[in-house]
Amino acid sequence: MRKIVAYIVYGENQSYYDGVKYSFLTFMNWVSENDPIEIVVLTQKPEEFFKFPVGVFKLTDNQINKWSINGAYHFRIKNRGLAYLMDELSLKTEDKILFFDADTYFHKSPLSLFDLINSKQALFYLNEGLIYKRKRFDVYVKHLEGKVIEIEDKKYQLSKKSALWGSLMIGIMPNMRHSLEWADLLMLKFYEIVPSHTIEPFSLSEALLKDYKIVEGKRFVSLYSTSRKKQYASMIISRFFEETKLLNLDELIRLSQSVKLKRSIKTILKQRFKKL
Repeated sequence: MRKIVAYIVYGENQSYYDGVKYSFLTFMNWVSENDPIEIVVLTQKPEEFFKFPVGVFKLTDNQINKWSINGAYHFRIKNRGLAYLMDELSLKTEDKILFFDADTYFHKSPLSLFDLINSKQALFYLNEGLIYKRKRFDVYVKHLEGKVIEIEDKKYQLSKKSALWGSLMIGIMPNMRHSLEWADLLMLKFYEIVPSHTIEPFSLSEALLKDYKIVEGKRFVSLYSTSRKKQYASMIISRFFEETKLLNLDELIRLSQSVKLKRSIKTILKQRFKKL
C-alpha cells in the first residue's frame, strides 16, 4: 500500500512555496524508515523543490487557466489538480492519497490520518456545520433550496443534512476518483447559481457523501489560515529558510519543530491596532 502526501502550489507569492516546504519538513519529522511516505507536489515552479526529496509535477499555465475557468474561480484547481495527480501516480486499489493546503504544519504525528482513510470513508479537515443551521452558509439555502440538479445519471438536491466540510485536508482512495469528477461537474453548476467561494469543498463533500462516509482530522493538524495569522507566520517561515539555507535536510527537519508560528498577545494587538 502506498501512502502519498500531496500539495498543490502556484502563483508568484513566495510565501505559498515556503509554506509547502515548511509543511513538508514538519510532516517528515514524524516519518520513520519503517513507514515510508511519498510526497508529491504539483507546482508552477518545480525549481522551488529540486533540493527536497519529493516527486515534482509541473503545473502549466494552460492547466491553471483551464482549471480555474480562465482565472474566474481558482479554487477549482484543487479538485482538478488532485484528480490529475491521482491519474499520474497510477494508484492501485489499496493506495491512499492525503492532500494538504500550504498553510498546514505538524507538531504531533499526522501518520494516524492515513488510518482514517479507507475504501468506505474519506477524510476532511473539519465539519464546519450544517448548511441550514449556520447563517454564514445561508447563500446555499437561498440559491439551492428546492432545486434539482441532474448530472449524468444522478440527481442532486440540497438536504437538511448538507454540511460544509473544510478542505484544507482531503484524504481519499482510488475508488473515490469518480467522485472527484462528479463533484467537479456539480461545482460548475454551483458556479453558475451560488455566489460563494466555498463551492469547491461543498461540491466535493456532497459528492462523496452520496457513496461514502466522511470523518474529520482536525486534531492532527496545525494551521495559520486567517489573514493576520498568515501574515505573521509567512514572515517567520521566510526568515527560517533564509537563516537555514546552508543546512542539510535532516537539520531542517529537526529545526522546523522549534519554529514558533503562534502569535504573542503583543503581536496580535499590534496587528489589530495597525489595521484600525
